[in-house]
Amino acid sequence: MDGVGRFREVLPMLMDPVAFAEAFVSGDAAGGCRVPSRGMERHRATLRSCGVASDARSRPAFAMKAFTTPKKDGRTARLVLDARPLNDAMRRPPSMDLPRLRDFIAEVERHRFAMQCDGVSYFYQFPVDASISRYFGIGMKGCDMLLNVLCMGWSWAPCIAQRASNVLVRDLGLAWVDNFLVLGGTLDEAERNVAVFRKRAQAARVEVRAEGDDALWQVRSRFVCVGVEFDLAAETQRHRLDPAWAERWVGGSGMTAVLSGRATARQFAEVFGGAVWATDILAVPRCHFAALLSFAGRLGGRMVDAAAPVWDEVVDVPPSARRELGALRKIVRENPWVVGGVPEDTGSVLWTDASSRAWAALLEAEGRFVDGRQGVFAGPDADAHINLKEMLAFAEGVVRLCWAPGAQRCRIDNAAVVGAVAKGSSSSYAANRVLSRSLRVAERRRIVLCPGWVPSGEQQADPYTRGASLPRFPAPLSASR
Repeated sequence: MDGVGRFREVLPMLMDPVAFAEAFVSGDAAGGCRVPSRGMERHRATLRSCGVASDARSRPAFAMKAFTTPKKDGRTARLVLDARPLNDAMRRPPSMDLPRLRDFIAEVERHRFAMQCDGVSYFYQFPVDASISRYFGIGMKGCDMLLNVLCMGWSWAPCIAQRASNVLVRDLGLAWVDNFLVLGGTLDEAERNVAVFRKRAQAARVEVRAEGDDALWQVRSRFVCVGVEFDLAAETQRHRLDPAWAERWVGGSGMTAVLSGRATARQFAEVFGGAVWATDILAVPRCHFAALLSFAGRLGGRMVDAAAPVWDEVVDVPPSARRELGALRKIVRENPWVVGGVPEDTGSVLWTDASSRAWAALLEAEGRFVDGRQGVFAGPDADAHINLKEMLAFAEGVVRLCWAPGAQRCRIDNAAVVGAVAKGSSSSYAANRVLSRSLRVAERRRIVLCPGWVPSGEQQADPYTRGASLPRFPAPLSASR
């Protein structure tokens, strides 16, 4: 289904009361929930005059708590509805169709020019039919109000907004909810695409504005978008963290508290969320921060299990996690440019496999095996989980067999290992430690690991984990290491 079709799939949720009611878990469409807001009555006149909400003439099906948060411009506020009662009563929305951050960056870096803009109060540009607005009530003193537009806080809202944005930029560029990026390989192509986008936005009555101090519709080669600074004018396109964001994260009060060893759960969550964002943009494998990931996992588990998560609870951050956070903080402070593009293929394939007792790794080039290693698990590794043994086999293959810089294809029959290598981290502390070793070696040798899954029946290294001896390899390669 194309972008237009996928938007039409969710459009009835704003216009068709029957389709809206069908999205509820059986029997929950009647609602009956009422949670009063605190202090929202002072915004009543503003909400009414802007057309965002109107006074309810009868009791809403769901009257929920609303609140405001300041926008980054420091002058205006964002209205957020605590729509958990409504969200809990409805089925989960479909995929947002939001691009993965790494895919977003890679697509941008395939171009040389871009125009950036964002939707003005974007959610408010999606009207809600009057027959549906009774589900979007704001509990207030005196008289409840009904939202007439798409509300932030409703679980379906981001999906509807993103899919609409995808239609606006189809074949022209990318969208990240209300951020639009129109791209072009040449200046002429970028300006033609901008002209098409302007017509689409006008036809759809979507109001947009320039980001920051840029002039609207200005085509640029260097810009900041969704927290990433791009430099498309460089000889090789590159990116890094938005310097302003990096400075705030490095010097924030939350960072100071976490590094001191005692911070609230909220402070740690905010700092850790920034760490995840930074490692994605700077292409730093998260397995290098195994202790930090492990502590975050344990704390997250506690919060999930708690009847009511206590975000202001003070937690003790282990020294190992603080050391790793300090190392990442140093990287973010330096904020190095990350060069885009795909490196040249090494021309070889690494095959790795493990059985309950042994591991094997083979290097294939030009249709034949040119080097290999095998071994038996001993000590604590002998009793390890099979996923960890597969990771150990992979690490041995990288460290012992991979020397040529470039894109190194790897073939593994364990999906957990393939996924961990691809994203740079695992849910296992032990696996992260092993993966970190292999990725550091690859980085020093300027190797980009490209993992791929193969069925066990096609795994070329399998016989050598079950007692078979390695074949004879060409003397120059096997003797060179």
